[in-house]
Amino acid sequence: MKFLTNLSLGGLIVLSIYFVDVTKARSQGATVGVIDVQSVLRSSVAARSIRPQMEKLKADYQKRFKKSEANLLKAKQDLERERTILPEGYTERRKAFERRVNDTRRQVQAVNRMLDRASANAMRQVHKTLRVITKELALERSLQIVVPKRVLIFYEKKFDITPEVARRLNKRLPVVKVVMPKSKPTPAKK
Repeated sequence: MKFLTNLSLGGLIVLSIYFVDVTKARSQGATVGVIDVQSVLRSSVAARSIRPQMEKLKADYQKRFKKSEANLLKAKQDLERERTILPEGYTERRKAFERRVNDTRRQVQAVNRMLDRASANAMRQVHKTLRVITKELALERSLQIVVPKRVLIFYEKKFDITPEVARRLNKRLPVVKVVMPKSKPTPAKK
């Protein structure tokens, strides 16, 4: 019971501080803008252009690795066939095959990491441009605060800058080119 009382008292203190700050901001003529970031990203032509590019890159790499997979499958079948015909040296050939499998697995993992980085870098461009446009719009409209819509329970539509930010983002950044990052050389094993 005492816990609930303390929690309620703490909540009231926080709310009173918030309302004092909001009242103070209103009295000083503070202006606020609201933005629905997710809506802007959904309507962004550039953000939507990333997915098809990523799918094409993934398909290209999958084709390459399908060839490697087919070669490994053939090598495994050959190894099994040779096991019965030439049992001597089988252990060394099996270890060499396992090294090939592990190398291919590492290559697939490296490509997946590069694909993830490429996607993240492209989205970072969209977010960066979105922030710049939001800041410019805030300066134009003398907004002192821009708040994401997802943290609000209620706001008046006149404070919503989402449509204008979305329009400017599509005009300024119509497409983002997804670029695969350079692969880092893998360190040699000792």
